[in-house]
Amino acid sequence: MRIHHPLLITAATLVTLLACNDGAEPRKQEAAVTAINTAHLERLTIPVMLRGEDSAAGIYIYSEAPDYKLVDDSDEGFTCVDDVSRAALFYLRQKAFTADTALQRKASALLRFVLGMQAPNGYFYNFVLPGNVINKTHQTSRAEPNWWSWRALHTLTEAVPLLQKTDAALVKRMEAAISRLLIPVSKDLAALPATTRKVQGITIPQWLPAGSGTDQAALLLIGLINHCTAHPSDSLKAYIRKLADGIVLMQQGDRNKFPYACILSWENTWHAYGSDGAYALFKAGSFLNDSTYTNTALKEVSHFYPWLLAQGQKASFAVVQKGDSLQMANVQQYAQIAYGIRPMIFAALEAHRLTGKVEFSTLAAQLAAWFYGENETNTAMYDEASGRCFDGIVSAGSINRNSGAESTIEALLALQMLEADPQALTALNEWRRTEGQSSKK
Repeated sequence: MRIHHPLLITAATLVTLLACNDGAEPRKQEAAVTAINTAHLERLTIPVMLRGEDSAAGIYIYSEAPDYKLVDDSDEGFTCVDDVSRAALFYLRQKAFTADTALQRKASALLRFVLGMQAPNGYFYNFVLPGNVINKTHQTSRAEPNWWSWRALHTLTEAVPLLQKTDAALVKRMEAAISRLLIPVSKDLAALPATTRKVQGITIPQWLPAGSGTDQAALLLIGLINHCTAHPSDSLKAYIRKLADGIVLMQQGDRNKFPYACILSWENTWHAYGSDGAYALFKAGSFLNDSTYTNTALKEVSHFYPWLLAQGQKASFAVVQKGDSLQMANVQQYAQIAYGIRPMIFAALEAHRLTGKVEFSTLAAQLAAWFYGENETNTAMYDEASGRCFDGIVSAGSINRNSGAESTIEALLALQMLEADPQALTALNEWRRTEGQSSKK
C-alpha cells in the first residue's frame, strides 16, 4: 500500500490535469462512469406495514458476509429511522429525481415509514421489531430529543420542496410532522440557557443536544435551516445562530497547535462518526450571512483533516488541558467506518463550492480514496459491482466484511456528493488510474 500525505494529488497536479498540454485552453471534462450502484441498498429495502402505512418501506440494518443475508437485532429491531431517513436522502438527491417516478416512489415509501414513527410527543421512535412492532422502550429507540428525531427532521425538510408538485398530500403530512416536532424542540432545547462548564480543562457548551453534542446539533441545525428557509421565523433563526455558536465553541487548537482546529463531537471528545459540525457551520454561514461560521469550518477542513490523513485516520480521541497545552488522550484508531469518512467529504466539497479553491476538491478526492483502497488494509471498502460497502476496518489487518445499511448508505451519499463536483471526481479518477489499481485487492 502507498498512502501519500498530506495530499494524494496536489492542487498543482490537478490544475495540470484540467489543462491542455500546451497550457492554453482548459481540457474538456472527461465523462465519468458512475460509481453509484444501488443494488445492495435495494436488496436491503423491504415493505413495512406500519400504523396503516401499507406503502411504507424499511431498510434492513444488518447484512452479513459471506452471502449477505439480512439480519435483525433481537434487542433493537430490523429497521430504523436513522437508516431509512438516510436512504431517503440518497434518493431525493439523485439528479433525475424530479423527473424519475421510480425514484420518487422509492423515496416516498421511505418517507412514509419515517412519518409512521412519530410519537404523540412530537419526537420519533427509532426501531421496528419483527412483526412490524415499534420499539418504544429500548434506549436507542425512545421518542426523545436524540439522533433519530434530528435525522427525521433533516430528511423531511429536504423532501418537502422536492415533492411539492408531485405529491401534495404527502407534503402536507410531512409539514404537519415537522411542526409537531418543532414544538418540543422549542420547549426542551431552544430555551436552554447559554451556560458552559469545563471537562478536563476544556470549556464546553451546555445548550446543545446532549449538552455539548455538536454531532447531533449539526443534524438539527441543517434541518432547521431547511425549514426556516421555506418558513422564515425570527425565533427559529435566533435558535439556529445559538446552535452554531455552540458548535464554534467546541473548536480546539489552530493551524499549528493540536488538535488543529478540530471541532469536538461531545464534551472533550472527538469521534469520526457523524462529525458534521464543519459541514453544518458552512450551511449556517451561508444562511445567516455570517463569515464567523464559515471561517470556523474552513479551519477544521484546512488543518484538522490533513492531520488526520497524515495519521492514517483515527476513530476517536479525547483532548485534555495540560498546563498551557492541549494533549491527546484515550486514542482509538479503530473502527474506521464509512460514517466517519462521509462527513469529511461533505465538508471538503462544501469548502470547494464556497471558495472555489482546488485544494478542497483535491482533499475530498483523497478522503474518498479510502473507499477504493487508500487505507491501512490496502483494501477497497466499496465495491462498485455489488454496491456494497464493508462495515469497517477493525484493526491494521482486519476488516468487518459485513455490509449493513449504515455503511452502504453513507458510502453512496459520499460518492453521490463527490460525483456532483467535476474537479473532485477528476482527481479521484486520476488516483484510481495511477495508484488505485495497485493498492486494491
